[in-house]
Amino acid sequence: MADRRLSPIPWHAVFGDDRPVEFEIGPGRGEILLAWARAARETNFFAVEHASGMATELAGRAAAAGLANVRVVGGDARCVVRRLVPDASVAAYHIYFPDPWPKTRHRQRRLFSDRAFAPALRRTLRPDGRVHVASDLPALHAAMCGALVEAGFVRDDVTPPPRLRPTTKFERKYAAAGTWYACFRRGD
Repeated sequence: MADRRLSPIPWHAVFGDDRPVEFEIGPGRGEILLAWARAARETNFFAVEHASGMATELAGRAAAAGLANVRVVGGDARCVVRRLVPDASVAAYHIYFPDPWPKTRHRQRRLFSDRAFAPALRRTLRPDGRVHVASDLPALHAAMCGALVEAGFVRDDVTPPPRLRPTTKFERKYAAAGTWYACFRRGD
C-alpha cells in the first residue's frame, strides 16, 4: 500500500523566492489579503479558503492586480497547516472571523475544534512570529484564545494589531457590537 502522507512544501517552491510568508486562514472575499499584498510587496501572502470557488476567484483577482506575492488555495486549513507547511517557516498567521458553525451538530467543523490545529500553528510559526485572531463572537474568541494558550502560545499584549487592516464587509455587517482581537507569540 502506498504511503499517503503529504510532505511539507518549501515556500521557495510556492513563491520562487525566500521572502517572509504571512498566512491568512479564511480570507473570504480577500479584502485584507489583497490590501496587504499591495502594501507589502516584499512579503509573500498565502491564504487557504474553505470555499474552493471563492479561492479560485480570489486567486484570479490577485493575478489580475499583478500581485505576484499572493497564492490562494481552496481546502481545509487544518490539513494544509498540519501536513504541508514547513516547521518554523511562517512569519504571521491571520485568523479573522472564522466560521462559527453555530449549530451544535456542526461545531466539530470549527477551526480550533481539531485539537491538533493550534499545536500545528505553533510548530510552523517562526520563533519571532505572531498569530493574530479576531471574532465578533466573544465565546468563539475565548475558545480560540484558550486553544492557543493550551498549545503553548503566550498572549502578546505589547504588539499592536496589524496596522492598516481593512474592515471587511463581513465585519461591518456582523461586528457592530464589537470585535475581539488578540495577538499571540510562541512561548519559547
